Amino acid sequence: MTAREKLIQAIQTLPESQVDQVLAYINQVKADEGKTQEQDSQAKPCFDDIWWNNLSEFSPDFLEVREQPQLPRRQDIFE
Repeated sequence: MTAREKLIQAIQTLPESQVDQVLAYINQVKADEGKTQEQDSQAKPCFDDIWWNNLSEFSPDFLEVREQPQLPRRQDIFE
């Protein structure tokens, strides 16, 4: 299955309330296509940053605490 087919399939399973957001995002990506990389770096963050920063609009955040647990020290493991 191609990436285009996967995208179409994912869009077809979205709730109707989120389709407008996805369409707006796709239009933004298409509009940004003609810009040079230098202009993009000055004007807007990269694709990954935009997606990550707006992820809460597409999916609820189930991770309340974002901390790494304290790992045991190496000497404690081998004792």
